[in-house]
This record gives sequence, structure tokens and C-alpha cells, in this order.
Amino acid sequence: MKAPLRIAMLSHLASPCAPTGAEHSLAALATGLVGRGHTVAVVAPGRWSLEAPLRAAGVEVRTVPSRACWLTYWEPRPWPVVAAKWLRYAWPQPAADRLVRELAAWRADVVHVNCLPHLRGVTAARRVLAPRVWHLREILPPGPRRRWWARKLRGSGAGLVAVSEAAASWIRAEGLGARVSVVPNGIVVPEPAPDTVAARVALGLPADVVLAGFVGQLAAHKGARLFVEAAAQAMRNGPGLHAVLAGGGPPDLRAGLERVVAETGLAARFHLLAAQPSGLEVVAACDVVCVPTLTPDPLPRVVMEAMAAGRPVVGSASGGIPEMLEDGLTGLLVPPGDREALTAAVVCLARDAQRRAAMGAQARRRCQERFSLDRHLARMEALLLACSAAAKP
Repeated sequence: MKAPLRIAMLSHLASPCAPTGAEHSLAALATGLVGRGHTVAVVAPGRWSLEAPLRAAGVEVRTVPSRACWLTYWEPRPWPVVAAKWLRYAWPQPAADRLVRELAAWRADVVHVNCLPHLRGVTAARRVLAPRVWHLREILPPGPRRRWWARKLRGSGAGLVAVSEAAASWIRAEGLGARVSVVPNGIVVPEPAPDTVAARVALGLPADVVLAGFVGQLAAHKGARLFVEAAAQAMRNGPGLHAVLAGGGPPDLRAGLERVVAETGLAARFHLLAAQPSGLEVVAACDVVCVPTLTPDPLPRVVMEAMAAGRPVVGSASGGIPEMLEDGLTGLLVPPGDREALTAAVVCLARDAQRRAAMGAQARRRCQERFSLDRHLARMEALLLACSAAAKP
């Protein structure tokens, strides 16, 4: 029988109202490990909307301010932006020693660091000589910045876990293939599948239309504007089609999307919702879920949520999305940034209820087989146990 571990889990984010997929994945892992008999403390950098449910599940939650290193983007940025991101991270952080003290007092058997930007967390774990696992949910392009991160990974002494083959590929390209394991995230597949009408009533959405949805950050690289443009074009080919957008983001980005919606002349058929605590309710209300990311997305949780709910996905053929979807079977893949292809895919599924149902059913089966939470927990538990055991004399 395995000995229970004391596990410290470090989150680089603490969203106050609409947690990201990375935060939800961390919370699912933490509560699942408690359910398997381990003692878990999560350290977050601020007030966190996930704190109450974590505590209710038996997870200890502590708050220690920490500044993430946000040099993990894909697309090029102007040098003043890059310099500002670097200076913000490098500026002295009075709480840095406090994180070290918290870890020393907790005396963890293993420290789990969530996401590449939490460089401070890895440094703190190394300072207290704790075994550590660095969970990587990012994809970096070739170049000096990726090489800089590779040096940090190499010197961290951490076991590396990537959420997809796409996320692991750049790590292998930098000569760290022997250190990285690929463990996809997991999700609970609800039984039975959620009811579409009930979900729409709860969200105030029309019940008698075909609904295409976008759920996620209203950030440029997530493709929210592309979705609006493609949905408007699809609406002109399908009088019964509506679209819903739900997500958080800077007010100026939301205002810009509202202007784009108004310019389509079809504003009455667009439904803009506030950021939701979870994407599950919105995807349950959709007939088709669109994930039109413009840059490689390692393993978007919204795809998994849609699959678990039995909803077909139209997703960009980049990053980890092709590892999740079987094109033509559980969803449709389109080239990133291709508005015409995205429009055509939405129209195709909007017009064919039978195909949507078949794809959704197959997506649920695939999710149960490859992305179940139990499967994820078993593999992560084995890695954490091995990391702890390897550090013992």
C-alpha cells in the first residue's frame, strides 16, 4: 500500500471571479489527491474564487503574494512590452522569502508547481531542498527566450510534466526529453449528459435556436473577434443560428467585441455573458462549441468540457487541440485564423442536428477513455510518489 504524501501545490494565479483552465485543473488535482488519502496544501498569490470549494474538499489553502514571470507568450511582442514584463518580474518581491518559509514549515514530501510562469515557486522549492514537479501548460516558439526558459528548466532539478505532446515538443527540442512526462488533464464526465434546455433557461438564453458558443478569455490570441466575424457570416446562411460569448478580460477588449457585434447588424442574435465561474454551464447550453485560438493552445480545458458534455467542437488545428479532437468524428478542425473555414464548419454543423448528436456522443466516449479525472489522478499520483521516493536516501 502506498504511503500518503504531504504535498504542497503552488499556483501562479488567483483569479477572484473567473478562474482559468490552469487554475481549475490545479483545483481538480488537489481535491482528487486528498480523495486518494494525501494531505494537500495549495499556496495561491492572492484572494481566490476557488478557495472555498478547495477548503470544503479538505485542501488547506494559504495566501502568499508572488509575482509570475510572464515571458511565456507565443506571438512576438514589442521590446518595450517585453522589457516591462521582465522588469515587473525582476523587481524585488518582499514576499519571496515568505514563500520559502511557508514551504519549510509545511515540510512537504513533494512540491507541485503549476505552470511555467511560477519561476519563484520552483526557486522556493529548490531553496528548501524539496523534491519538485513542474507542471507545464505552455508552448514556446524557437528563439532566445525559449532557450532561456530551457536553462531554467534544466537548472530547476524538477521533474517535468507537460499537458500534451504539443507542450512537450519544445521541451524535447531543447534537449530535455528524458525529463518530461506527458499527462493530459482530466475532467469528470457527467452522467447523464447535461440538458441543453435547462442550461439555457439558467443562463437566460433562447431555447429554440441553434447556438454556437465561445467560452474563454476575451483575449486577442483566443480568437474571440474571429468567432464573432465567423458567426455573423454563418448567421446570414442560417436564420435559426445564434451565438453566445462568455469570458473575462480587460474592459477595453470586451468593449471592442461589443462594437464588432454591433457592426454586424445582427446584435439581437449575439448573447454576451459575463465571465462564468466555470465553462461547464455555457458549453452545456451550446449545440456547437468553437475554440478558434490563433496561437498554439497546449490543451484547452473548454474542449474537454465540451467533449464531456457531449457537444461537438470546431477547433483550430494547432497546439494540443488535434490531440483531443478526431477531425470529422468528435469535431471539426480548421486552420488557425481562417475565418472562411471556421464559418463553413459552423454552418455545416448548424444545419445537421443528426451529425451534431453523433459527434457529441463520440466526443463523450473519447473523453471518458482519454481524459477522465480518475486516469489523470492515477498518473499524476504515480509521478509525485516517484519524485518523492527518488529524493529519499
